[in-house]
Amino acid sequence: MSSSTKKRRRDENIMPSVQRLEELMAITFDRTVIDDLIAQHAKSLESATTQAQPLHCCPRAYEEQFLREPTGSERLCARGKDCEGLKLDTPDAFMLREFLYPNTEPQDTRSLCLLCRRYEISYAYYKYETGNSDAAPNTSVCISDHYNLVGVKGEYDVRDCIVSSSACSGLPLPVVLHSRTAYTVYSKDGVKHLAQCRMRCPGVNDIERGPFLGRRAALDAKVACSNSLGLTA
Repeated sequence: MSSSTKKRRRDENIMPSVQRLEELMAITFDRTVIDDLIAQHAKSLESATTQAQPLHCCPRAYEEQFLREPTGSERLCARGKDCEGLKLDTPDAFMLREFLYPNTEPQDTRSLCLLCRRYEISYAYYKYETGNSDAAPNTSVCISDHYNLVGVKGEYDVRDCIVSSSACSGLPLPVVLHSRTAYTVYSKDGVKHLAQCRMRCPGVNDIERGPFLGRRAALDAKVACSNSLGLTA
């Protein structure tokens, strides 16, 4: 076989490969899709490595300072007439003052009162736990900015709190469960207050039954008031 014939056959074998390479190089696509994917991945990494905001520890005595109507320059709950304080099963219901975390100052926008905050946390928790949410929180999401102390003298009983049963509930530490039957109204120096009468208090009172989630709990005449408020049953 002559050298010219060999060269011609070699060129014939090379041409298809070159043509295929040229075809691949000529393919066009939307490069913004790739850019978007890269951006999403970078954002997810950034979120995973971002340090979580610290939770506020709210002792029982501190919270009870906010279970009253506002005085002076203090402001009402941001919900106004929809405040949970007005939905309690008592004829003396009233709107509570806004709740502030320890060592924080009032913002330009009013905050929720303690009861409304407890309501929102309890609602979100059970919504996610029962699977009725399209976007259940993951381990990097928290539905509460505070937590309560449990099992300590003068604090709360764990039976009256929400305690996370999984890593994806959005609630890393115990928070008091909202219940409209847990409170009674009393007046002090002309100001209406709420006593957490049906919230068990370790080492302070001997109440055995905590708040009920139904209105029937209001029929129970055996109510023990918190000694930390200086009240009697």
